[in-house]
Amino acid sequence: MKRRSAIPAVLVLLLLVSSGIDGWAAAIRDIGELNQNPLAYVRASDADLSLLPPARQDEWNAISNEIAFLPWHQSMPRHTLEQVTWGFKEYGEKTGYGKDGRRHPADWVRKMARNAHLEDYPQGGFPAIAVRRIDFRVLPTRESHSLYPRRQGQNNPFDNLQESSAPAGTPVLVTQISRDREWLLAENGYALGWVPVKDLAKVDPDFIRSWECGRYAAIVRDRVPVRDEKGVALLPLPLGALFPKIGEESNRIWILTAERDSQGNARLRKAWIPKDAAADKPLPLTPRNVARLAAELSGQPYGWGGMDGKRDCSALIRDIFTPFGIWLPRNSREQAEAGRFVSLRGLASAEREARIAREGIPWRTLLWTPGHIMLYIGVHQGRPLIFHSFWSVKTRDAKGNRGKLIVGRAAVTTLRPGRELSGPDLPRSDVEVMTFLGEPPEDGVSLPGEAP
Repeated sequence: MKRRSAIPAVLVLLLLVSSGIDGWAAAIRDIGELNQNPLAYVRASDADLSLLPPARQDEWNAISNEIAFLPWHQSMPRHTLEQVTWGFKEYGEKTGYGKDGRRHPADWVRKMARNAHLEDYPQGGFPAIAVRRIDFRVLPTRESHSLYPRRQGQNNPFDNLQESSAPAGTPVLVTQISRDREWLLAENGYALGWVPVKDLAKVDPDFIRSWECGRYAAIVRDRVPVRDEKGVALLPLPLGALFPKIGEESNRIWILTAERDSQGNARLRKAWIPKDAAADKPLPLTPRNVARLAAELSGQPYGWGGMDGKRDCSALIRDIFTPFGIWLPRNSREQAEAGRFVSLRGLASAEREARIAREGIPWRTLLWTPGHIMLYIGVHQGRPLIFHSFWSVKTRDAKGNRGKLIVGRAAVTTLRPGRELSGPDLPRSDVEVMTFLGEPPEDGVSLPGEAP
């Protein structure tokens, strides 16, 4: 750690170095001073007012269902050979390092390419379902990839081969099987990647008809316990997961889950979850309901691409809005294009904040800066507040040395978390786009710097 000037905030940082990510995050003024329960920022006067007309929300919900089940009704994959092979080309030249800091062998990617035999892509394919949380991997391996050796103490969550993740119950289309029959290339509405064979099960028309019942339970708590008819505990379910709803009692909701049989086929399994852990999809889009889901995730650790069941900035936003029937893609740029958006480029920082405060709709407005997406939740003490998952903030010491302070969690902050640690002249990435969810993008309009 670089030496800093002896001011109280810095002394606090030095004392908290040994306490881990939570200790570091507590040293960020925003997190220390702002209430981290998103429900605290819901105005009582409009807490239960609809953020969208119910008819419009129903339209978006129908679209989200169609996208979710599209992999089961595709005749061909959506992704081209170029999209499927880019990772083999990219990392074949940059073999990089694994988790242990050791360089990967020169033929590491070549061996995986032979196993993938993409010269035969696609192999016809078949519809399948995730029987547990799945990771979409850029290459058919669990090994990680970094351009630099790991450094001790960084607790770095990044892996170039982690494309995305999806919860159990996610419909996918399998388009390729590796030679060793250990990996499947699969795609869903927002991701493409290699998935271990044991994590997916093939579905037949009868299974699809039962699963696409038209009535779905959206999980609204995180790590929800689920049990089968005999009371046996199954895998916990994450907030944002969806399952067919088949019944309801005073204290429980009955759902269908999927399991893989010895032949790799999917079988339906009846299970139940606590009644307060799920809601009929779509959940009414109100400030209180959005804030309640955000509160479930507040303080949770950052996880690049959904690694280890954690969430990065875009996964956080996607999971929050899934129960409301608002489908969102994988990355921050695409999410910023998923509704009507306006550019804030060319405005001074103060003008940007003023416009967000004036025009932003708390709890359904996204704010985008290149590489990061945030949920606008309203104005507090004259400043716009956001809820987001972020890894670090930039710092600068008294000698002008630049650094990085790890936060690694979902939190309520201002638009400039950690500003007290960086000095007024440190370049920042201001919010460039304000996006209104539930409103279609304007035809021919694209994000700043992008061709239509």
